[in-house]
Amino acid sequence: MENVKRIEMRAGDETFDALRARIRDRFDELSPHLQRIAREALDQPNYFALNTVVVIAAKLGVQPSTLIRFAKEFDYKGFTDLQQVFRLRLIEGAPAAREQVYEHRTSLSNPVNMRTILDECIDGLTASLESTRRNTDPADLQRALEMIRRAPYIHVAGLRRSRPIATYLAYGLTRAEFRCDLLNFGGGIADQQVANMAPDDLLICIAFTPYAPPVVDAVREAKLRGREVISITDTPGSPLAQNSTLSFYVDNEVPGQFRPISGAIALVQTLIVGLTN
Repeated sequence: MENVKRIEMRAGDETFDALRARIRDRFDELSPHLQRIAREALDQPNYFALNTVVVIAAKLGVQPSTLIRFAKEFDYKGFTDLQQVFRLRLIEGAPAAREQVYEHRTSLSNPVNMRTILDECIDGLTASLESTRRNTDPADLQRALEMIRRAPYIHVAGLRRSRPIATYLAYGLTRAEFRCDLLNFGGGIADQQVANMAPDDLLICIAFTPYAPPVVDAVREAKLRGREVISITDTPGSPLAQNSTLSFYVDNEVPGQFRPISGAIALVQTLIVGLTN
């Protein structure tokens, strides 16, 4: 009876952030099928909120019963109760997602004020830069420079919002005459690139919540092989930070649907300039 009561409380009261933390903490314990569902849940929470169990199962290539088993793994009575957490996230946390849920568009009757949007974006970029200034330890920057300088080869990983940051870092390192490349996730050979890393090679990875699974996998594989890893991420609890030799935390204090990357770009540029001086 006590276990049933606990399940009912979680079905109604658990936040998406709390559920996400539990999924990350238990990820390594899950079966391959359940790990596939966990990745999709963290990567595409809107898809989980807006589609039926049959549609989600078909996309993941699993049986609907596997989704139900996934829900029960996290103490929910069924998938519907688990899905409620994802739906509440949309309703309570993201204005654009609320419009998607309710199919309520007012843009024609309420023209967008582009000056307001411009000001808000610039304020967000500035806030990200100031946060990076406050939270970055110069001693960590110096340590990162030493790790980069002694590495025979540097691999850089980043997807989605992190991809332009990774690309800029690889560009800067190349201009500074360091041997490096971007992990080729699109070509499907990133795992082989990590497997081919020499003992003294360095991986620099960039990812923010919801953490692109291929990047997380690359970091874990590099750590298992005993390679050094520098991560640029958002919190000490991220899977990148937990598997890295050295971590920097940026862009975790600025709210919004499209978070700025200015803090991360400033950090990367600082490293590049430091390497050329």
